[in-house]
Amino acid sequence: MNKKSFFISNLAWNKNYQDKIFKLIKKNKIQGIDFAPLQITDSWKNIEKKVKTHSYNLKKNKIKVNAVQGIFFKKKFNLFRDYNKSNEIFKHIKIIIKICKILNCNKIIIGSTEFRNKYNLKKKEADKIFIKFLKQLIPMLKKKKIFFCLEMIPKQYNEKYLFSFNHIIKIVKEINSKWISINFDTSLFHFKKLNILQFKKNINLIKNLQVTEKKFKYFLKPSNKNIQFCKEIKENNKIKNVSLEMIENKTDINKIDLSIKKFINLLS
Repeated sequence: MNKKSFFISNLAWNKNYQDKIFKLIKKNKIQGIDFAPLQITDSWKNIEKKVKTHSYNLKKNKIKVNAVQGIFFKKKFNLFRDYNKSNEIFKHIKIIIKICKILNCNKIIIGSTEFRNKYNLKKKEADKIFIKFLKQLIPMLKKKKIFFCLEMIPKQYNEKYLFSFNHIIKIVKEINSKWISINFDTSLFHFKKLNILQFKKNINLIKNLQVTEKKFKYFLKPSNKNIQFCKEIKENNKIKNVSLEMIENKTDINKIDLSIKKFINLLS
């Protein structure tokens, strides 16, 4: 079994708790965070400058950034509705890539439900637009050596397009570029049967892995599916990094601490 690196998404805490969280990360000996830019500020204005300042604190505390997520939060982009305005979308993604470089990170997670709400488009028509968009991104990603990780989201979380693992596999295989891969979130199993075989069969397409509880609650009483899945990836030498994602309105340091410990115990 290979030694894995553990990360926690900064969606789990309010920016005012940063110093306490950094101490918690170091105490629990996890490697770092998945980083959502608008967890450190209220808007995208001057975001590169703000991230650069934040990166100094991360480096000082020896905290790595595994992936950048939440890239369209508070943006009103919709790929299918605004495709004729795609220059604005690409301009924003260039900013996200710059943020990755500032943070010395090579992965972007794309899981925005509104960005890819296909509304009345048929799936086949939406696939054409989505695949064309991703192929246009490849030269930029390749030049900067950044992986764009597509995340499937259950229908129950208001996802209208990419809610099937088979669907996302089909898209990634059709694009056939190592720069377009999958962010595998265990929320896929919250409302469906746990399918370890399908996961293992397509593991080479997966660049990032996040473990979540239903409704992104604290990891205090992991579901049986998450326990079983963690046992599987614990023994899997192809999995190098694993992240814990939790989203709570109020920051509870003790519950975050206990969640991290439970998470690490399942995977160590």
